[in-house]
Amino acid sequence: MNRGKITRLAFIIVFLCFFMSTFVSLWSLRMLGRQNMEELSKALASRIYDSISSQLSEPVIVSRTMSHDRFLRDMLRRENRYGDAEASGTMKAYLAGLREGLKYETAFVVSAGSKRYYTSDGMSKVIHPGEDPRDAWYQEFLEKGTEYDLDVDRDEFAHDAWTVFVDTRIEDDDGTFLGVCGVGVRMRGSEDLFAELERDYRAEICLVDPQGLVKVDTDETRIEKVCLEGIALRKEGGYVFQQAGESRYAISKYIDKLGWYLVVQTDGRNESSQLIHVLLLNGGLCLLVMGVLVVAIRIIITRTRALTHASFRDQSTQLLNRRAFEEEKEQLAGMPLDPDFTYITADLNGLKTANDTQGHMAGDELIRGAAECLKECLEPYGKVFRIGGDEFAAILKVPEGKMEPLLGELEGKTAAWSGNTVKSLSISIGCARSREFPSENLAEIIRISDERMYAAKEKHYRETGKTRRVT
Repeated sequence: MNRGKITRLAFIIVFLCFFMSTFVSLWSLRMLGRQNMEELSKALASRIYDSISSQLSEPVIVSRTMSHDRFLRDMLRRENRYGDAEASGTMKAYLAGLREGLKYETAFVVSAGSKRYYTSDGMSKVIHPGEDPRDAWYQEFLEKGTEYDLDVDRDEFAHDAWTVFVDTRIEDDDGTFLGVCGVGVRMRGSEDLFAELERDYRAEICLVDPQGLVKVDTDETRIEKVCLEGIALRKEGGYVFQQAGESRYAISKYIDKLGWYLVVQTDGRNESSQLIHVLLLNGGLCLLVMGVLVVAIRIIITRTRALTHASFRDQSTQLLNRRAFEEEKEQLAGMPLDPDFTYITADLNGLKTANDTQGHMAGDELIRGAAECLKECLEPYGKVFRIGGDEFAAILKVPEGKMEPLLGELEGKTAAWSGNTVKSLSISIGCARSREFPSENLAEIIRISDERMYAAKEKHYRETGKTRRVT
């Protein structure tokens, strides 16, 4: 075989190898790009989920607690025994205490008997569900037959601002319907976070109901008017990642306590432009670009693994984060719980006061201090998570007879803590064990622990004479 044929053969072999390696490289880059887009979308959704949970989970618990309040039930049952002024004054004091103490937009009660609508200002009006369109929510809620429901509507007593109302049924011990109560929350924190992430990541973020109707959005013209199409909404499976168009991706997650879905749509055009750019470089630089692609793939794989590991850790406290918490819950969901299974909810007291009076460095010191105390006492028995700004949770296995000493150790560790800027630390704790509630599932044990934590927090602020949040 002469030199020319050898050269041509070598050229053909090199060209075929280059072509095949280029194709494989581009295909690999596309797959890795999709994986990176999925990881980014999940990270965004997880951050948003934390914000929503911290803003709306508590109002749901507060509203359900109101509906079981013996004082409120007795007041509605005997409403006709009071004069208008006395009934209005009593309800005003009750609701004003809730609204001001917990810093909600509104707290309200509607009497089933008199149809009076009470707020923290007293009796605001008498509703007419069949006549006034603004009162149609009342009948719609009753027809649903649920214990509670979230409704996005304009608050006519707050300059028609869009507000998320938690409507909850009030029933007597014998099942007699007495009325509806609840609180209203403005999604300021989530709206600000939505706007920031939409700007930084070219994303569209919203909350929708099971039919896809937009409930919370940075664009108020879309609320209660736009219905998302072509996006799968599934309760099971955690985060659902899917392609929502030629160059768009969407990730959705069901928020069980709210009955809504979080939907994050991201723009994938950057991924396509990067592939075209790589293709052009390969056509001109051949083997050099092949080497660059091999290095790039290794870097991407390494960074993806590092990001995946980092995405399960809270950078400030080095505790497991909300995403790790959700995955842990998903693994435990539906499984029989160990008799020693223990769930602890912890919430830092006085964080906002420290931030406002001593600066955010003091607040960060409090958060790290709480994390250190929880980690030292609880990690020998399981996993400790930071699930929100000042919220922590622990999933443990604590043997019989160890629970009380463990809580005592945690209380002592907290009391002994002292920082450089802040000299004392206070944490409200809620605890529920499968040994205590053997017939309950994971979700119910978490709910019981949350309620006990909120009860401990209310007791703390009541005994110390401080308000729940200081503005």
